[in-house]
Parts: sequence; C-alpha cells; structure tokens
Amino acid sequence: MGFNRFILNIIIRVLLIVANAFLIAFLFKSEAWFFSFLFAIVCLVMQTVLLILYLGKVNTDLANFLIHLKEQNTTMTSKQNAIDRLFGGLSEEFCKINDEVKKVNSEKIKKQNILNQLLSQVGTGIVIINYDNKIKLYNKAFLNILGFDSYVSSKTINNKLGNIFKDLNNLVPGKQSIETIQVENITRRILIALSEIREDNNKLRVYSFHDIDREMTDYELQSWNGLIRVLAHEIMNTVTPISTVVDTIKDCFVSENKPKLLSGLNEKDISDSINGVNLIENRIRGLVGIVDKFRLFAEISLPTFQPVSIKNFLIDIIDIYKMNFKHFAFDIDISNDLLLNIDKSFIELTINNIIKNAIEASGDIENPSLTIRNTTNKNQTVIEFLDNGTGIPSDVIKKVFLPFYTTKEQGSGIGLSLARQIMFSHGGDIKITSSDKGTSVKLFFNTIKQ
Repeated sequence: MGFNRFILNIIIRVLLIVANAFLIAFLFKSEAWFFSFLFAIVCLVMQTVLLILYLGKVNTDLANFLIHLKEQNTTMTSKQNAIDRLFGGLSEEFCKINDEVKKVNSEKIKKQNILNQLLSQVGTGIVIINYDNKIKLYNKAFLNILGFDSYVSSKTINNKLGNIFKDLNNLVPGKQSIETIQVENITRRILIALSEIREDNNKLRVYSFHDIDREMTDYELQSWNGLIRVLAHEIMNTVTPISTVVDTIKDCFVSENKPKLLSGLNEKDISDSINGVNLIENRIRGLVGIVDKFRLFAEISLPTFQPVSIKNFLIDIIDIYKMNFKHFAFDIDISNDLLLNIDKSFIELTINNIIKNAIEASGDIENPSLTIRNTTNKNQTVIEFLDNGTGIPSDVIKKVFLPFYTTKEQGSGIGLSLARQIMFSHGGDIKITSSDKGTSVKLFFNTIKQ
C-alpha cells in the first residue's frame, strides 16, 4: 500500500501537468483569456518544478537512508518513517538484510580471530604476500626469525625480509630451499617453502620459514640425555655387582682387618673368589660390548658394495630365527632375480635389528608373523618388513631414530639410529609406519640398472 502511495503521488502530479497542458492549449485559441493563459503557463512550470523537487527529495531521502543502513546508524528515525510512508516495509526489509550482513561480518571476524590465534601458536614462521609485494598476514614466529621482538610496520618487515633472504622471489611454488642467514650475529639455517592460494581471483604467495638449527638442537639435547641415561644405566649395572663381589672376595681373604694365612683358607673361600673374578670379568666384557656399540655408531666405516641376491640373503638370515622362534611365522615374498648393490655386513645388521624388534613386538599375540616383500621401479627398490604385532605408540614412533632413545629396559637406543645411518650410507632411506595392527618398516635402495 505504501509503495502505491508513491506511484499515486506521481500519477496525480503527472495528470495535473497533463490537464494544465490541455488548458493552455484551449486558452491559446482565445485572446479574451490571455491572462488566464499566462497563469496556466506559470502553473505548468510550477507543477513541473515541484515534481522535480519531489523526486529529488525522495531520491535524497532514500540515498541517505541506505547510507545510514550501510553504516549501521539507527538515528535517522524521521527519515525512516518518511521512507516507510512512501515505500511500506522497505526499511524493515533493509534492516533484515543489514542484520544478515552483520552476522556474516561477525562470523568473518570470529574466523579471522581464530586464524590469528592459530598462527600465533604455530612454531613455523608464516607470511602471506600478494603479487604487489605487500604483506597481507604474518605470525609471531616469522617476526622472531627476522629478529623482531614485537610487531612492526609492513614496510620495515619487507625491507628486512629482502635483505636477509636474497633468493626469496626465485623460489618455485611447491618447492623448498634451505638458506643460511645471520640475524643479530646468530647464524641460522632456515627451511623455506612456498605455496600459492587464490583470493578474489588474485594469487597470494604463502611462505613458511622453519628454523632447522633450533629443531636440531632439541634433537641433540634429547640424544645427549639418552646417551647419559644409557651410559649411567650400564655403568651402574656393572659397578654395583662388582662392588658386591669385591666385598665377597675381601671377606674370603681378610679376617678382622688382617689377611688370612694360607692355612686359614678353605675350599669355599677359593671357590667364591674364583666365581667372583668370573663375574667381574663378565660384567667388564658386557660394558666393553656397550662401548663397542657406541664406537660402531660413532665410527661407522664406508660400505663395501657388491651385487647380492636379496632373496637368498634374507633366507640365510631368517633360518637362524626359525630355529629359535618356532612359533613365529616368516613369509618371504621377494623376486628371485632381485639384485642390489649393498654391504652385506651392514645390511645384515640392519635387518637383524628389524626382525628382533618385530619378534619383541609380537608379545603374547596369536600367530605372530613377519612378511617381507619388495616393490621395484626404474630408480628405486623398496624392501618392506610388515609384522602383525602390537604396534608403536604415536608419541614414541617420532623418536625411534633418535640416538640412544629407547623404551626397553635393556635397550641401548642405538639399533634404529644405526640402521638409518647405514641406509643413508647406501644412498637410501628407512621409513617406519605403525598402527595397533602392526608395524611396517621400509628400506629404500637404488635399483641396479639391468
């Protein structure tokens, strides 16, 4: 109804103008009505001007109303009432639209706050730059890498970013690069990765900066802690029984703080002394064995490569385990013609460690087994050892390659870290994945080209 009021107002004004025009045409033929003719012309002009003013006023009121709605200003009640009288319910509809816009903006702000909070908690430095080289977003970790303690202007960040990372613009999306930088007289190695995202049909570059040296320092500390723990454990395991045995031997040859005479020694004293010496010898040999393992890890020699038939090589290794662990099933699914260039002694050490871990992981499960299979392509051969044991917990699996890290009471924590070092020396790698259904260990080798 309100909408019709505006149309009705326009129709009435137009009809009055048309009627006035007909009146002027009628009076134009008669000279007797000259003054009436002039008056009709003045009325026509006034009606036209009033129509224009009316339309201008409505247009201005409507524009101001929309501007105030856009700015979420609710103080224009008189204008709103005037608009409602002409366009019934229009302000209400616009208010509904305005509320929806508010909700969208509110959700957008909440998501932005969550994103900012997440970025502030991430240890990897992140910065987003558009193709005009303007910084759109960055986090605190990124500022720390650049050496800033607090938030600074984008211009300052851009200048320092360009000075520190010279080849940043040459990085290809999806690739990584390691750069050595110096910030505040501290040298760091930074792993840089680049990806691209789209926003409003514009590409944005997302750079991530990972401080490798800091992470390596954390791993070094864990390794040193593991080394100290293992050495302390082994030394105490050796020293404590030796100390007890020494006291026993001392009791055999000393009485009341005086050496016994030969005539005072009996067969039991001599037997206990010999047993004590043997125990000391065994404990010392055990400690020497641990030291030899450490030396093997620290001073691993270069491998001596030779072509080896992997299936026969594995059969020879596993035959020993079949004799001692008859409840454990071994399934070798390896190509008969598979040859690899390896150092047999080193790879045998690696495989023995994997098999022992698989047997220990079987626990009390029924029908424990280990399947060994291979996949081969033009450049790489993968030997996979798949057991059906209890698996490795997620908080442990990420630490299994740390030197001297172990969850076993009698473990040294050297096996898998040594295996990884051996695989690296072969130009390959070792990967471990695990679940509650078992563990997969994959050894990656270079394929011999036929």
